[in-house]
Amino acid sequence: MRFLRLFTKGFFLIINFAVVLLFLAACMAPYISPAWFWPISFITLAFPFLLALLVVFLIGWLFFNYRYTLLSLIALLLGWKSISAFVAFKMPAGNKVATTGNTLTVMSYNVSQFGLYRERDSKYNRQAMFAMIKKQELDIACFQDFYTSEKKNDFNNREDISREMELPYRYFSSDFNRDGMQHWGSIIYSRFPIIASDKVKMSVGPRSESLIYADIVKNRDTLRIINMHLESYRFNEKDYSAIRKIKNQEDTGLKATKSIIQKMREAYIRRSQQADIVGNFIRQSPYPVIVCGDFNDTPASYTYFTIKGDLQDAFLQKGFGIGRTFTGLAPTLRIDYVFVSNHFKVNSFRKINSDLSDHYPVITNLSLIGSGKTVVEVNK
Repeated sequence: MRFLRLFTKGFFLIINFAVVLLFLAACMAPYISPAWFWPISFITLAFPFLLALLVVFLIGWLFFNYRYTLLSLIALLLGWKSISAFVAFKMPAGNKVATTGNTLTVMSYNVSQFGLYRERDSKYNRQAMFAMIKKQELDIACFQDFYTSEKKNDFNNREDISREMELPYRYFSSDFNRDGMQHWGSIIYSRFPIIASDKVKMSVGPRSESLIYADIVKNRDTLRIINMHLESYRFNEKDYSAIRKIKNQEDTGLKATKSIIQKMREAYIRRSQQADIVGNFIRQSPYPVIVCGDFNDTPASYTYFTIKGDLQDAFLQKGFGIGRTFTGLAPTLRIDYVFVSNHFKVNSFRKINSDLSDHYPVITNLSLIGSGKTVVEVNK
């Protein structure tokens, strides 16, 4: 009986130690670029599960041998920076915040081309998305995976949103186009005048997208809005089918697994390079910034910390829990963000649990508490 107790204790200590090592490795990810060592990025996907296991071990040892709680406790303390980026502890401020002349309501949303290629009726999907977006009474809207067309009997979303949402000023990247009539990319809409805008290529290649920015003027203060869509895994339906089979233990999927890992590896490396470009661009801004985007990476990643820098994460300021924003693959994926400089106070943050896209829209209300650069004349 004594041997069994010793064996059981030793077994759980070994498992606990292994979880600690993996957890601490995940906590090192923000400091190690995947371009240099890509395997560490895979561990970040397991971060929430490793965190949960550490908490379970911590509680379990309290009942059986409190001395071993130190193993998990020390790991949790060492990893606090990553934990505090992953979990928000603020109670939500509510859905509606009183607006004044000094506030801004901002949305970031991967609109998935307004359901252009979804199985459901794309016209219905688009109408429902428009209605949901309009209801938010936005001042700034940053959309990724945006589609618009100038073809007859197609959807001119670029013009229609400006008109229906009363957001007259905009800047569109148009990263890809077909026959000069159909366009894909990222877009910034603003209720306030845009005095400067441009795009910056984040990588090379035929499928590379751009970081876009627009300098807007509100109450004679200039603010820089930045929007981006970072490299995705580019999984196709065959890949998703393979993932489902592996998850359901219907297939070992060795060939499919190799293909999936290769795509993930390439995406991690490209995102780290994009994050370096974006981070440097943000820190060179002459104005207070609002950064929106679909990063395709979690808060435990190199991408997240490199772009965030000293900015505020609106979710961490006014959110609660883990803040999932992607509907597929795993229930722990927060990959859509709004970051703001310290010139802003975050009044509220919320997401809308809508299935109209594979991403949830995130919305924050901000107050400008530090003046941006004053402009004398606005060039419309």
